[in-house]
Amino acid sequence: MTIDLLFSTPICEETIIDKDLTSYIKTMQKIDNGVKRSNSGGWHSKVFREPEREFESLWEKIEAHLNEFNRNMDMDGDVHITSMWFNINPKHTYNIPHNHPRSNYSGVYYVKTPENCGNIYFQNPNLTAGWIWEGHKIKQKNNMNMNSIGYKAQKDTLYIFPSYIQHYVGVNMSDEERISLSFNTNIR
Repeated sequence: MTIDLLFSTPICEETIIDKDLTSYIKTMQKIDNGVKRSNSGGWHSKVFREPEREFESLWEKIEAHLNEFNRNMDMDGDVHITSMWFNINPKHTYNIPHNHPRSNYSGVYYVKTPENCGNIYFQNPNLTAGWIWEGHKIKQKNNMNMNSIGYKAQKDTLYIFPSYIQHYVGVNMSDEERISLSFNTNIR
């Protein structure tokens, strides 16, 4: 029997070692009231359209991985970050399900991730998947029969994904903050 996996959703996971941005982000939080987007509690910085000196190296490394991801998808063009922002999530805060319109790829990079700080979850783009399998015994959970799949929030880990995919971040149950940055892109 042949089984094809149609309309797959690619998720890239990569480790990037760069300087620790924790102090920079915490200082920014003191002078920037932040904005409300998908964050339920927590802090979401203003949007950056170009890198500042403190995170220019990381911006360039992320763009290099974005372009490798794009080539592996057999796509033409150069991928550029169009917006980046920082997130601080203290205990009991999270991000609701959302996607990133007007962007090709989006992603998250984890700066600080204490244990139990909340993982990122990607929802099955097939909105009917939940009722298809409802009431049936699933022998082995996998990417074909799940409504959502989680990836661990890990320091220095970058996740890249198509901007259309609905995703959310679980509740931070740690007494320490989860710190990350997120971004959107365009292909030129």
